[in-house]
Amino acid sequence: MKYNKLLALVAAIILSMAATTTQAKIYTWDKFNIAFEAPEGGRVPFSFFQDPNSAQVEWDEMVMTLQRYIKNDNTNKKNLNERLKSRALGYNMYDTKLNELKVKGFKCFSLEGTMPDGTRCVIAYLVSNKTSTVIEVVVNYLLGNQDVVEDIIKSFSENNNQQPNERQKPKQKIQKKEDAEKQEQEIKREKRRQQEKVFEC
Repeated sequence: MKYNKLLALVAAIILSMAATTTQAKIYTWDKFNIAFEAPEGGRVPFSFFQDPNSAQVEWDEMVMTLQRYIKNDNTNKKNLNERLKSRALGYNMYDTKLNELKVKGFKCFSLEGTMPDGTRCVIAYLVSNKTSTVIEVVVNYLLGNQDVVEDIIKSFSENNNQQPNERQKPKQKIQKKEDAEKQEQEIKREKRRQQEKVFEC
């Protein structure tokens, strides 16, 4: 009987853990129509609104920084892998290794390793298959969250292909005659003011 109660308790704990890990939220970077799925409770520092090409989301056990670039002639596998190694060197990371993550709609190049403080870090470049966008994703996280981090990176999507329906073009606003006359009078008054200023000199 006690054994059954213990099994029931363990099962309840596992179910509650599964419930908390599956609580995810869709985060969107509206400026570039980028979306990704990550745990709820992410905070965006105010300072990152100052750079339109950067974004950051912070959780209790994880920080993710995004940087948006434009493709050029150097955007290829060899150069991106070299850049990953250079970025890791800049962070003084060790035990690094290149990873292969499949992200729908992107070519993904990633590297993982350990930071000097013992935390883990993943750096990834997501190269869009359809647009000129390249997203650099850097996630610094506590050990044990690797699966969560990989799931976040795999969830990235781009929705830049929505075209407005041509049959639903906004109607042109037709100016009323009274408004046109008022506008014309205002233009004449402004011209007189400018001439008066010239004569004052």
